[in-house]
Amino acid sequence: MMKSVWSKTILSLLLVCSSSVAVGQTADLVFTNASVLTMNDDSPTAEAVAVTGNQITYVGDAAGAEALVGDNTEVFDLGGDTLLPGFVSGHDHLIAQGWNTRGVNLFGVESVEDALASIKEYADANPDEDIIFGFGFNRSVYGRWPTKEELDGVLPDRPAFILDYTIHDIWMNSKAFDLGEVSIDEPDQVPGVMYWQRDAEGEFTGIGIEFQWAPAYRTAGGWNIESDLAGFQQVNYAAAVETGMTAVHVPLIAMPTVTDAELVKEDEALVLEYLQGLEQAGELNLRTFVATAFKDPTGDPAAVVEHTLSLREKYDSDMLRIWGIKIHPEGNWGSKTSWQLEPYEGTDSRGAAAIEGEKIMATYLLANAAGIPVGTHVDGSQTVRNTVNAIMAARGAGFDVPNNLLHHYFTVPDTEHRLVIENGIMVNTTPAFQSDWDGEDENALALLGRARVEAQYARYSSLMAIGHNVSIASDVPSSPIDMIAPLFNVEIAMTLQDPQNPESKPFPLSRKPATLEQALKAITIHPAAQQAMEDKIGSIEVGKYADLVVLDQDITTVAPRDISDIKVLGTVMDGRFTHRDGI
Repeated sequence: MMKSVWSKTILSLLLVCSSSVAVGQTADLVFTNASVLTMNDDSPTAEAVAVTGNQITYVGDAAGAEALVGDNTEVFDLGGDTLLPGFVSGHDHLIAQGWNTRGVNLFGVESVEDALASIKEYADANPDEDIIFGFGFNRSVYGRWPTKEELDGVLPDRPAFILDYTIHDIWMNSKAFDLGEVSIDEPDQVPGVMYWQRDAEGEFTGIGIEFQWAPAYRTAGGWNIESDLAGFQQVNYAAAVETGMTAVHVPLIAMPTVTDAELVKEDEALVLEYLQGLEQAGELNLRTFVATAFKDPTGDPAAVVEHTLSLREKYDSDMLRIWGIKIHPEGNWGSKTSWQLEPYEGTDSRGAAAIEGEKIMATYLLANAAGIPVGTHVDGSQTVRNTVNAIMAARGAGFDVPNNLLHHYFTVPDTEHRLVIENGIMVNTTPAFQSDWDGEDENALALLGRARVEAQYARYSSLMAIGHNVSIASDVPSSPIDMIAPLFNVEIAMTLQDPQNPESKPFPLSRKPATLEQALKAITIHPAAQQAMEDKIGSIEVGKYADLVVLDQDITTVAPRDISDIKVLGTVMDGRFTHRDGI
C-alpha cells in the first residue's frame, strides 16, 4: 500500500527537528521510534515527540529526542506505531447524555413486533421500575410509526417513555400520557415541527415529535439533573478518552429542558458550575467547549446573546469555555420536520422550522457583533439557505468571526454549497447519518428521492476533497455511545460504508471517499480551528499543549475498512495520561 507523503522513505527526507527545551533540561515524556503524523503541513511527519509539563517541547528525529531523556523521563518506544494529535470531537452532546439511554436498548431492532417483545422482556425483568424508559426505536427501519395502543398491549400498568434513535421523537403509552399530565387539547408548540401526532379523530397516536414531549417527560420525573449529572458525565467522558479524544465541542447540552429558554438557562448554569469544579480539581479529562442552546421558538435572540456573554465571562479557559450559541431551528429530515426548499418525495410538504430566517439572521448579527460564533443545525436545504445568508450578512456588516458553523449539512443546494466553499464557512457533519447505517440510505432515497440524494446529499465529502475545514463526529446520543470513536468516523469518511456491517455498500453513489490525511484532519486540526484553538491543539508542534493519542499500529498501513478496529493504547491530554491500555 502506498503511503504518499507519510511513507517511511519520505519520512527520512522531511524531518524537521524543533525543540523548546532549555539547555540541560530533560523531558517528562518521550515518544520515539514512532510514525508521527503531526497534522502540520509544514512538517507532516516525525520520529519522536517530547513533552515537558503540559507542552510539546520537541518534534523531530529519534536522536534529538534521546538527548532529552533524563533519569525521570518516561520513554515510550512505539515500534513504528502511530502517534497523532489528540482527537477533537466537533459535535457530541457528551455532558448530560445518559438520561436518553436508560432502560431498554432498541438499536438494531428491525420491527415494531420485535421492539414490543424487547420492551416486554425488559419490563418483566425489572418489576421494580415504576417507569419503563427506552431508546433507539427507528420508524424508518420498521416501515411505520409504532402506536400507543401497541405499547399499551405489552405495558398496560406502567408508563413507558421510549425515545427514538435521534432522541428528537418519543413513543409513549397511555399511562405515560397520564403521568405526564398531557391533556387531549394540549396545543402543539410549533405545528408541523414540534407536535403530537394525532389520528383522524384527533386522538393521540402515542408519538411526540421534536421535543413536544419534553414537558410531559419532566412532569413524569424523567429528568433529575441534580442527582444524575455526575454519573452521566463521568461515564461519557471515560468512554470518550478511551477512543483518543482530548477535546469536545458540545453543541448545546442535550437536555429535556432545551425547548424552554428559562429552564435551559438554569440547567446550563448548574452543569457549567459542576464542570468548573472538575476543572479546578484537575479532574476534567476533556477540554470542553460548550454552545448555549437556542431552540425555544419563543426565544429572543438578544436575550440568548446576553445570556451567552454572561456565561463566557465566567467560563473562558482552555479547559472549559463557552464557545458561542447553537441554534436548533428545525427537526430532522427522517421525520420530515426539517425545512426543505422542495417538498419531500411524494408529498406537498417542505417541512417547517421553529426558528425561521429572521431570528437566525438576528442571532448571527448580534452574536458576531459581540465576537461570539454561532452554529446552526442545518438539516434541511431551506435552513441551509437561511443560515448561509445570515453568515454572509454578518460578514458584510464587518464582523470577523471565522468559526461560525454549519452543523449536519445534509441537503445542500448548489448556490449555498458554492458560497460555503468561496467564503470558507466551516462545517461539521456525522458521516454515519449519510451512509447505509441503520437504514439511513433507504430512508434518504424514500424521503428525498434519488436525484436529490445524488445532487445535494452528503456533500461534506466534496468539501474534504478540496481541503475545506470540515469536522466529523458521531453526534452522540443521536448515535449510540459505542459509535463515539473518532476513528469510526474516519473509516466511514474513507469508505462511505458502515464499519459495523460487513455487507455495507458505499453510499451515496456520487460521492468520493476521503483520503486518510483529509479524514484525520477532520478529527484534529479542523475541529480545533472551529473552537478557535488551532494555535494550541489539533497538531503536533512545539509550544502546543501536549494532547496526543497513541495507536497500536501504523495507521498508514491499515486498510480503510479496518481503521475503526485500531486500538488506542494511550490518550494524553494537557501532558497527562487520561487513558492507558498497553503502553
